[in-house]
Amino acid sequence: MRINDVLSGILIGTFGAAIYLHVQSFSPMPGQDVGPKMFPQLIAVGLMICAAMLVVKGLKTLKTQSWITVPGWVGQGRTTLGFVLIPLVLAFYVAVSERLGFLPTAVVLLMALFLVFEVKLKTAILIALLGSVGIHTLFYKLLKVPLPWGILESFSW
Repeated sequence: MRINDVLSGILIGTFGAAIYLHVQSFSPMPGQDVGPKMFPQLIAVGLMICAAMLVVKGLKTLKTQSWITVPGWVGQGRTTLGFVLIPLVLAFYVAVSERLGFLPTAVVLLMALFLVFEVKLKTAILIALLGSVGIHTLFYKLLKVPLPWGILESFSW
């Protein structure tokens, strides 16, 4: 999907303005010329400058491009399903991972994605299992991220 730069610029500019307005509430640091709002303000100003440049560029191309252009693959079964499945997988993880646990949830989600993207079944099962255990080990043991155990609480290490 192609969105005209005018719309992108308006969105980014609004975000930059919201940041700029929000950091005005930050209290200054006593005895310091540079306070906690300086860097967020610089980022917000940078976002608003980029937004203005996008709007100007988008207005120039508005005669030849529409506001929103839908790509040709939209509506083509498996490709559209794969596109829609990515945010659905994330929402599913948020909804069930505490109760089900990271490992079972990751295996189910990876299997669903692999099958939609036409990975061979044996390969999908192997990578889903090994990938889930590998990711869990990396995050849980090495990075100390508290991933949920869910139904596998009795097997936690």
